Amino acid sequence: MDKRTIAILLVLTVLGIGLRIHWVLYVPTQQLYDFATFLETASNIYHGRGHTLNGNPMAWVGPGYSYALALFHFISGSDNPFNAQLLNVILSIATLVMSAFVYIKWFLDDDIKILIAYGITAVFPHFIAYNNVAGTETLFLFLLAGLLLARLYIPLGRKQAIIMGLICGLAALTKPFMLAYPAVALAMWWMQGKDAKVTLVRTIVMIGAMLLVIAPWTIRNYRAFDQFILISYNMGYNQIVNNNYANIRGAWMPLDAVPMPEALRTQVQNSLQDGRTIKEAYELDAPLGDQARHWMIRNPVAVTQLALLRVQRTFFNGADDITQWAMNDWDFYDGRGISPVRNQRHMHFFEGMFAIVANVFAAMGLIFVLVNLWSYVSAFFSIDYDRYVPIAESMVFIHIAFFVAIVAAFEGQERYAHPVFIFFIFALIWLCSKRGAAARHEFKLHSYAG
Repeated sequence: MDKRTIAILLVLTVLGIGLRIHWVLYVPTQQLYDFATFLETASNIYHGRGHTLNGNPMAWVGPGYSYALALFHFISGSDNPFNAQLLNVILSIATLVMSAFVYIKWFLDDDIKILIAYGITAVFPHFIAYNNVAGTETLFLFLLAGLLLARLYIPLGRKQAIIMGLICGLAALTKPFMLAYPAVALAMWWMQGKDAKVTLVRTIVMIGAMLLVIAPWTIRNYRAFDQFILISYNMGYNQIVNNNYANIRGAWMPLDAVPMPEALRTQVQNSLQDGRTIKEAYELDAPLGDQARHWMIRNPVAVTQLALLRVQRTFFNGADDITQWAMNDWDFYDGRGISPVRNQRHMHFFEGMFAIVANVFAAMGLIFVLVNLWSYVSAFFSIDYDRYVPIAESMVFIHIAFFVAIVAAFEGQERYAHPVFIFFIFALIWLCSKRGAAARHEFKLHSYAG
């Protein structure tokens, strides 16, 4: 990489930093729903009340983000809600820099591709806007980038497996579905060496390191709730609100609108008396999950439809999550006062432009998976070492497939696409590169024929 390329990378880094800082300073937003809960739990930790909600122990979601924000509160000396944005900016800048090293490995030191990918990452709307949101997205992407770097830069072996396991443990405490990530690591290791014993040993080592990180929280949960809860207890709730007869869009719906047996409804009502919320009702996880699975087993066609609707809603439903969560308190002022009509037009304009970006990149990711599906699957199930997929294509393929499977199986929202865009960026550049190479080849053939 020459000095000119490094200089451009530095300029893009400064641009990315400036955009992130500008957004959190000048685009106001209110922290709603789960984001307000994260702020409350982090504040409770800071004030010595532990990971609690309304005075009660809570493990509704993974504690990773709340503890990270609480640590930042301790460093700053207060629990000012704006600390969430400051922490996000720091993590987002770190992730931006880390992405450069990921692209260097993925694009094999092709400076043009690296600069394009890094430039897109620096100005990508989601990576900028979510600095404003007191949620898991920015922290999780930071940890995911750490996993990618560990896989790309640490030599193959148990050391790599241990470090990936430790990072994965932190990621699972942030997003519990990452408990399944060792399957992704197994696929990557298998594709590189086709050695079943070595791959299995590395995967076991990684799982052990991951569980080592998670264990203190699991022990805390047992002491707090007198039952085994590995990380969180919202699985049953998520299953039943996303998989039931009344769900027609594959999206979240209120629990009281979900059809369920009268005995279960009475149990829910009894648990939620005296202002107690579903986020505190750990005892409902099992019965809600049992009812959801009972319905899912008997309705496979509807379950498949809802799963595909969740994928569509997450990856091909625009980007109204940005206006809902990252700029919901913003008004456009053009020097003539605030006009409701002009303000709504501007908001819809931004939402539309963000949607075009999100949908284009998601489409490129889908096309990338379809183009590489046969080569990846055939190579994966072949024991022939010569049947392989290059490491970059393999990593991107399995990660996109993993995140799509998670959305299909559990819950779909636009913001769940956030960590996948880094893979979609690679997919776009890869597809354009292949098309460019094909066009140049056709030009040479026509020139020769002429």
